[in-house]
Amino acid sequence: MLCYCRLVYMPMSYLYGKRFVGPITDLIQTLRGELYNESYHKINWNAARNTVAKEDHYYPHPLVQDLTWGFLHYFAEPLLTRWPFSKVREY
Repeated sequence: MLCYCRLVYMPMSYLYGKRFVGPITDLIQTLRGELYNESYHKINWNAARNTVAKEDHYYPHPLVQDLTWGFLHYFAEPLLTRWPFSKVREY
């Protein structure tokens, strides 16, 4: 199981760290139309952060977990993208 986790996590974390954004093609727009209930640009991503389909919701998130992830998103993420941490991303 660890091998499969690493095979997915490592390239995805690299792309996230580089803030990679691919070109928006007709295929991407078609997939967005099929995957999301509303227009992609109208989605409130902050409100959708903890939204999970009932089939995938194996156990409820504790409030502490949601607060921790919210704190990390709003405070730690902007802090880590500023100097001196931004210099680390250049390498």
